[in-house]
Amino acid sequence: MKRLLLCLVLIAALALITGCGAKKTSTGPGPASTSHTPVTLTVWHPWTVPSEKNGFANAVAGFHAQYPWITLKIVSFPDSATFDQSLIQAINGGHAPDVAISFGPDYVGQYAHDGLWLDLKPFLARDKVPADQFAPAALTYCQYEGKEVALPVLTDAYGLYYNKAMFAKAGISGPPKTMSELTADAEKLTVRNADGSIKIAGFVPIDTWEELDTTDLARAWGGTYFDTQGKPQLATDPAWASALQWQKQLVDWYGYDNIYKKFFSTYTSSEFSANNAFETGKVAMVFDGEWRTRMIANDGSKVNYGTAPFPVADDHPELYGAGRVGGTITGIPKTSQHPDQAWFLVKYMATDTNFLVQLANNLGNVPTTKASATSPELSMPPQFQTFIDIWNNPKSSYAPPIEAQGSGYANALTTFDQKWLAGKVPDLQAGLQQVDKNVASTLSVSQVP
Repeated sequence: MKRLLLCLVLIAALALITGCGAKKTSTGPGPASTSHTPVTLTVWHPWTVPSEKNGFANAVAGFHAQYPWITLKIVSFPDSATFDQSLIQAINGGHAPDVAISFGPDYVGQYAHDGLWLDLKPFLARDKVPADQFAPAALTYCQYEGKEVALPVLTDAYGLYYNKAMFAKAGISGPPKTMSELTADAEKLTVRNADGSIKIAGFVPIDTWEELDTTDLARAWGGTYFDTQGKPQLATDPAWASALQWQKQLVDWYGYDNIYKKFFSTYTSSEFSANNAFETGKVAMVFDGEWRTRMIANDGSKVNYGTAPFPVADDHPELYGAGRVGGTITGIPKTSQHPDQAWFLVKYMATDTNFLVQLANNLGNVPTTKASATSPELSMPPQFQTFIDIWNNPKSSYAPPIEAQGSGYANALTTFDQKWLAGKVPDLQAGLQQVDKNVASTLSVSQVP
C-alpha cells in the first residue's frame, strides 16, 4: 500500500510538472527584457566577399550603439551554397548561433515545419511591430503553416534589363510589355553571323540562363504551381503550357543548336564576371535582379541600359508591374541561448531604417521597408526604382512556392524543360502530367516523418 501511495504521489507530481511546463512554453515571450546584463550573441551570415562582409559589419555596428550591453560575435560562413544545410545540422547538434541570416527563403518551410526557427509572431505582437511596413510579398516567403519564422533583411526583385542603344538602332521606342512584343523585339534585335550563328541574341529564353526560370515565364500568364488543395497543377493550369510553348517557339526560331549548344554554352559562365553577356553587348535584353545595377557600375561597363518589369501575356495586362521577389532573411534558431536579446537584433535588422539604407547602399539590394525604400539617404541609380516598385507590387511573390522540404521539388520541371526545348518531348500535356506526378511524389516522400 505504501508503494502504491508513493507511485500515486510521483505520478501526480509528474503531471503537475508536465502541465506547468506545457503552459509555460505555449504562452510565447513574456514582457520585453529590461535586463542590461552583458550578453554575447553569435550571428551567422553568408557574405564572404570582403567588401560585403565589411559592409554588413559597419551597418550592424549601430545595433551595439542602441544596445551597448549586447556584443555581437559575427561569423561569416565560408560557403553560402551550403549555409542552410549546415545551419540545420548545427541546430540539431545543439551548437547553432543565436541569430542566423540566410541569402534566401528556400528553407523557410523546413524551419517552420520542423520547429527549427522560433515563431516570431508572438514577438511581433508583443512589440506592436506593424506588418504594413513590409511589402505584401514578404508574407509569401517568411511564413509557412501559420508560423512567421523569418523577417526580410533586404531582398531581390527581378525584371527586364534592355540595351537602349540597340533599341534605338532597331527603331524600338521602349521595352516590351507583352510576351508577343518580347518575341518581336527579340527577333528584331538579334544579329547573326554569316554562317547563321548568333552574334547578338535579342533575348535568351532558356531556363537557367542567368536568373531566368520557367516559373518566371509562367507568371506572365498568371500561372501558379499548386491548386487550393496543395496539389501540383502544371498540367491543368493552362498558363504553364502557354509559357512553355512561347519559350520553345523562340528557341526554335534561333535554332536549338545555335542558341543552346553554341551561344548558351559560350556565355552562361560569365554571369557574375565583367564579361557578362548583357554588359558586353552580346545580349540585348535579359531577365535579372536588382544587383545587376551595382555590378554594371563596379565592372566599368559602358552599356546604356534601362530597366522595366518583365512582360506579361497579352491577355493578362493586369499582371504587368509584378514579378518574382525574395532575398535575405533572418531568424532565431530554436537552440538560441538568448532568444529575447536575439529578437532585439532580428527586429533591428528588419526594421531599422539607417541599417537597411546603409546595407542596401553597400550591397545594391532592395531595402525592405517603406521607410528605407523612400529614404533620401538611399543612393541608387535611377534604373533601380523599377525593382523597388516590383517589390512593393501586391501581385509580386516568391517562386517556386515555399514547401517543407525546400525548393528541390522544382528540379522536376527544370529537367523536363530541358528535354522539351531539345525536342525530346512528343506530347507536352502528357509530359506536364508526369511532372505533376514527380512533384507530388517528391513532396510526399520528403514529408514522411
